[in-house]
Amino acid sequence: MKILVTGATGFIGRFLVDDLLSRGHAVYALARPTSDCRLLDEKGVPVITADLSDEKSLTALNGHSFDAAYHCAGLVEDKELHRLYKANVAATDNICAYALSHRIPRLIYVSSVAAVSGHDRIPLTEDLPYSATNLYGLSKLEAESLVLEYRRKGLRVAILRPAMVYGEGEPHAFDMIMRLLSRRMLPLVERGRYKMHIAYVRNVSAVLVAALTDDRFLQGTFFIADEEVLTQKEVFSVLSRAVGVKEPLVLPGWVTPVLTRLPWFGRRLRIMLKDRVYDISRLKACGFVFPYTAQEGLRRSAEYWLKKRVRHN
Repeated sequence: MKILVTGATGFIGRFLVDDLLSRGHAVYALARPTSDCRLLDEKGVPVITADLSDEKSLTALNGHSFDAAYHCAGLVEDKELHRLYKANVAATDNICAYALSHRIPRLIYVSSVAAVSGHDRIPLTEDLPYSATNLYGLSKLEAESLVLEYRRKGLRVAILRPAMVYGEGEPHAFDMIMRLLSRRMLPLVERGRYKMHIAYVRNVSAVLVAALTDDRFLQGTFFIADEEVLTQKEVFSVLSRAVGVKEPLVLPGWVTPVLTRLPWFGRRLRIMLKDRVYDISRLKACGFVFPYTAQEGLRRSAEYWLKKRVRHN
């Protein structure tokens, strides 16, 4: 198949491109002029330069025909509303419109569990007050609503919602977590009993590949997370053992209410004081087999982090 991938230079996109190439597909990447495409060049992946947030920019795709497209591009932050709207809402609207008008047989949209994490739908416009919380989640929710509208218009589209994605080279939080763990500066509250349902990037990529040919993915929405649901203690213990450091300290119970009252830190701590488990039954009903266990994914991710750190030191 000839397949277009947006966000091919991003974290999930890099693994997806490798998986698609390994299966013999012809992969084309859509990237902004400022994107670092050296890895794609090394793999022989043609790069089409365009800005997804600019509908006119997509004329760069004219002259191509694709058997499928993946929309992995997006902005992960909770700060600048204007940038979030352009990157996550307008860009999704534009790629869906292009796919429908140019009759791309299948679009696979990578959303996020943030789209359904504890907030009501608020139409995300550039007039939305800056006091709104979880702007990233709102942007993904608004984008999902657009994708559903295009599905009703006839676009054959799969909507996939990964949980918090981790893996080799994760660019957002993994390095900070590992640095804190290696210094024993990430203690466990409430004995680390709360559940973390997370998603190894190689498992996520495998689901994306499965959605390429299985029509069951074209109905409803699918959560993506590892098969195993681990507690915070189990997650941090696996990571600690993988890099040869002592497991995290366990704080006594009386400390929790004190810490949650602290400004800034307390708000972030409260986010951790709940179970986060996602329903992956629809994924299993499609017969999907997870290539890696959560324990394997965490170990591989931590070992990669350690090797990279040693190499840079």
